[in-house]
Amino acid sequence: MQTALITGACGFCASHLARALAAEGGVRVVGADLRANPPDAIPFDDYVTADLARAVDTAAIIRQVRPDLVFHLAGLVRGDTDDLYRVNLLGGVHLLECVRETVPQARVLVVGSAAEYGHAPATDMPLTEDHPCRPSGAYAVSKHALCLAAQDFALHRGVKVVVARPFNIVGAGVPASLVVGAILDRAKQVLASDGPPVVSIGNLDSQRDFVAVEDVVDGYVRLIRGEHWGEVFNLCSGVPVAIRDVVQTLLSHSDRPIEYRVNPRLVNPTDTAVIFGSWERARRACGFTPTISIEESLGNAWRYVMSEGK
Repeated sequence: MQTALITGACGFCASHLARALAAEGGVRVVGADLRANPPDAIPFDDYVTADLARAVDTAAIIRQVRPDLVFHLAGLVRGDTDDLYRVNLLGGVHLLECVRETVPQARVLVVGSAAEYGHAPATDMPLTEDHPCRPSGAYAVSKHALCLAAQDFALHRGVKVVVARPFNIVGAGVPASLVVGAILDRAKQVLASDGPPVVSIGNLDSQRDFVAVEDVVDGYVRLIRGEHWGEVFNLCSGVPVAIRDVVQTLLSHSDRPIEYRVNPRLVNPTDTAVIFGSWERARRACGFTPTISIEESLGNAWRYVMSEGK
């Protein structure tokens, strides 16, 4: 039986990945995160608490778990610049170094971000992995720096590491730090209050590539079981969807009518008008194909949020 270590075990994607691995069978699933205990109903066979940005904690976990598979999902989306670099870059580098020293035959998947591409003109769509990365901001830069470090570990240090670059992930449990999660959080607050049924929205006209969390974790498993060390793979739907359509689809699930209005304070004037990617390289490498529609994913996300606390 193989042992799979999932870092960032209390996060959005980790719960879906743990369930997928448990359903697959033949894998002992171990979670690692800062929290003392994992969320309920996640099928971890074991769980360890640690700060993976601390090299000593990471080394202890790798020695204790001795994983065959490492899914490095831990990371920060927002926070102080120092924390973003410490967690997203140094935490990943510590992990890769500990794997190299302790379990050199282990397979590692590092999660990047479509934010690594930065701003790109509409004429460059869909974005492929060969498109130049021009990240802007500490989050995007730190994720791209880890991507480069992972490629270096594969090329020069013999670590079996592959990089997944997901676009906008959506589904049950999507956090409020992501656009869909933020809309859901505002909608739930509106429904729980006696105030006007109005949700504030930012830029409605921008278009983004949304991909179901179930498809993303399927891509993670496919990639880590391949032999594409040092390579980067987009995981996306390949379809641009306007934020306006996302909002309308989400609010259509409400039992009470909810309006939406643009709040100028939520509009980012530097937003790129349209971003979507190509998943062709992942299809050729491991058979990845997105199968779940945006409508189904948004419905799952709505039902999950509205059922919380009931």
